[in-house]
Amino acid sequence: MRVMRMRFLLLLCSAVLLLAACNGPAPKSASDEWKAIVSTSDKKLEKATVKRVVDGDTFAVDVNGKEKKVRMILMDTPESKAPNRPQGYLGEEAKQYTTKRLTGQTVWLERDVKATDQYGRWLRYVYLDVAGGKGEFFNGTLVRSGYARLATFPPNVKYVDDIRKWQTEAREAGRGVWKNIKDAFPDRKVEQ
Repeated sequence: MRVMRMRFLLLLCSAVLLLAACNGPAPKSASDEWKAIVSTSDKKLEKATVKRVVDGDTFAVDVNGKEKKVRMILMDTPESKAPNRPQGYLGEEAKQYTTKRLTGQTVWLERDVKATDQYGRWLRYVYLDVAGGKGEFFNGTLVRSGYARLATFPPNVKYVDDIRKWQTEAREAGRGVWKNIKDAFPDRKVEQ
């Protein structure tokens, strides 16, 4: 009886291990899996250091000893605490993610056609870990991971096709804001 029980337990453990192996290796963390890695060799980039994060899509940088506010373009995160605007679903989480990833980091900024918005903020594409002709396109990472949605403000539409592709991926997977898009952006039209 004892031998049969041991054989049964051994068979059960083997089956559990076999099923676990069929699921493949453990997935990468979400932040690694959804990074938007692109070629940077053909881009004109300006180096800066992130001092603080204002919101999920806005932060302050130091460029040659001067502080500038930067608004990432072609994407929009839900509001976390804008005056006269409702807080959006995942707005605080988007801000926390951007804070964790950018504060104190060296970033590379790329300008499109229009350099500033009506508030005087720099409008930029943002890159991290630029080396060997590649880097992480952080605007794309926010969209791909579901912390942001596509938002076009012509004429700054240089990478709209890439951003739209990553948004479609996030939407189809039900990632982040796409779990509850109406509450993420309750006072704005969302581009599909």
